[in-house]
Amino acid sequence: MKVLLIEDNANISDMMAQYLTLKGYDCTIAYNGREGLNQILGKNYDIILLDLAMPEFSGYYVIDALEKKGKLKEQKIIVLTAFSLTEKDVKDLIHRGIRACLKKPVQLSELLKAIQSYV
Repeated sequence: MKVLLIEDNANISDMMAQYLTLKGYDCTIAYNGREGLNQILGKNYDIILLDLAMPEFSGYYVIDALEKKGKLKEQKIIVLTAFSLTEKDVKDLIHRGIRACLKKPVQLSELLKAIQSYV
């Protein structure tokens, strides 16, 4: 199963990628939103883990760009964020096509459950 992790924090992304690889996933890392968007548009992934808060090209920009191209609902995206999202924010993201919103720091077991339930 192919996972794309879009996360600008190298420590977090490397740790998550190592964990997912140990669990049998083929994990690719994009360290910024623009690179992540290009990966999504160029390849097929079973699940995308997307950090919302990245400098320059945030996860929101990735979501907006995919929506404009009519490709957002085709993707299985789990949002990761350290920000407090309101219930309305989460509902809006889910309505747009995001599968789940996980709060950082994410427990790896919780992340794995979310991936397994949406693939």
